[in-house]
Amino acid sequence: MALPTFLRPLSVAARLMPWLLSLATALASLGVHAAAPDCAEAPAAQSTPATAGEGVAEDASHPLASLARDALAQSAEVRGAQHGSMAARFDLDQTAAAARPAIGLSSGLGLAQSAYDGVSRREGRTSSLALSVTAPLYDGGRLDALVRYRQRIAEAGEVNIGSVRERVVREAVVTVLERNRYTAQVAVHDRHVAKMACLVRMMEQVVELDRGRSSELTQARVGLRQAQLVREDALTARRQAQTRLQQLVGGPAILPWSDAGRTLQEMPPLAQVVDEIGASPEVRQLRLQAEAMLAYARASRAETAPQLRWQAGASQSRAVHVDTTSWNAGLTLNLTLADGGAAMAGSNAAAERALAARRQEEALIEERIRTATALHDAAVSARTRSAQITEVLKDSELVRSATYAQWARLGRRSLFDLISTEAEHLQLRLAEVNAQHDVWAAVAQMRSAGAGLLPWLAPELAAAGVR
Repeated sequence: MALPTFLRPLSVAARLMPWLLSLATALASLGVHAAAPDCAEAPAAQSTPATAGEGVAEDASHPLASLARDALAQSAEVRGAQHGSMAARFDLDQTAAAARPAIGLSSGLGLAQSAYDGVSRREGRTSSLALSVTAPLYDGGRLDALVRYRQRIAEAGEVNIGSVRERVVREAVVTVLERNRYTAQVAVHDRHVAKMACLVRMMEQVVELDRGRSSELTQARVGLRQAQLVREDALTARRQAQTRLQQLVGGPAILPWSDAGRTLQEMPPLAQVVDEIGASPEVRQLRLQAEAMLAYARASRAETAPQLRWQAGASQSRAVHVDTTSWNAGLTLNLTLADGGAAMAGSNAAAERALAARRQEEALIEERIRTATALHDAAVSARTRSAQITEVLKDSELVRSATYAQWARLGRRSLFDLISTEAEHLQLRLAEVNAQHDVWAAVAQMRSAGAGLLPWLAPELAAAGVR
């Protein structure tokens, strides 16, 4: 049935209305988005770790070497270990001095009276002066064993300085890597917050023209607040790590070593680390303690041996107007006939302590081997994970850019899709940061489990710990 003539324009308009509304919406959207700030980001440069030696100064470990110097200069624990080592040296000097001649001088002054049957005969002043010299000749090797015991204890004290230094440097390196990890995370969160803030501004302009999209503005604001909260957590973690680092090195509020990880990119072979475990300060200290206990056991057994000393002396005295002069020289022999088994018990106790130190050394080496193996596996895994994430990030960047373009210019994707894509990209960026720092932390602790970080970073500082 044909429509009346006056209704035909309305029929045409009705058929064209959906297309016109769609076109108007698209034009409005394009106009708004053109007026709003463009939130599209240039593809971020992939933060692939630098290869060993790339962009590194001639002294490849310079950043961490300066960190080690500052941490050791600040550490009260290192100074305490140095005082303990000096005390052990003085104990050695005291023991060694017993083998040298001892010289004594004595004198006296007073009054004296002589009497016979209660009748005083003479009275006057008295004086005396005596000089004596004595030294050991033979003690069954007891003194030599005690000197060796003190020598090993002193050497263990010096090695302990290296052990404490290594512990301080390891803590400083781990702390600076954690500070740098959170710093990188904050940078990632800053970009995400900036993107969400830009989306909020765009949606505010869209809502000014289309009130029906206010729910999308609310959604964008929620996403912005969530991004800000997560960034605040990262800021807090970085601030705490910064405070710990400042306490370790005694530095200013703004600390260097932001590129400390580059010196840890090269991973040492596991076999090399395992071979170096025996040279670590902790293992050498236990070895020296075992040797010291063996020497003490020999000294305890020698306590029942004959003790022979030579001595010489001279004296002069005056009593009641009578002068007397004398001298003497000879040998003194002391022989223990029975001590109830005390010497043997002491020797056995020292021998058992030596065995205990040996077992501790073996246990420590086994533990270090397990630790080094686990850290090597963790470093390899983290490096593989980092490479894989880097590849996934390239695709994620393409998806992220396409999603934004489809939402902002074509209207084919929802704001929820865009926010979800941004969140996934954020998690990938954080995973990349964590994987890189996991590699560096594992390499640092792996080196520490071997010969130590300090001999690798600053050999002169490691040598300074042992005189």
